[in-house]
Amino acid sequence: MQSHVKVNVLKRLKTAYGHLDHVIKAVESEQYCIDILHQSLAVQSALRAVDSIILKGHLEEHASSAMQGKDKEKSIQEIIAVFEKADR
Repeated sequence: MQSHVKVNVLKRLKTAYGHLDHVIKAVESEQYCIDILHQSLAVQSALRAVDSIILKGHLEEHASSAMQGKDKEKSIQEIIAVFEKADR
């Protein structure tokens, strides 16, 4: 993983972790359900952003060169598998 990608991913994961910690505390203290949902949605959004950053970095660093070589089909299948898993 490229260093700038790693820094960005870690930053966003820590943000998501903070939101998740807030969700846990909100549930434990029985806060208003809609407020909890807003925080939960923030966690999910942060994780989707992480996924996008990692995928973009992977495509730039690994997949683009693999597409030129003998690993083309394997690279395509890996990426398709990730999208299929995301749809579940």
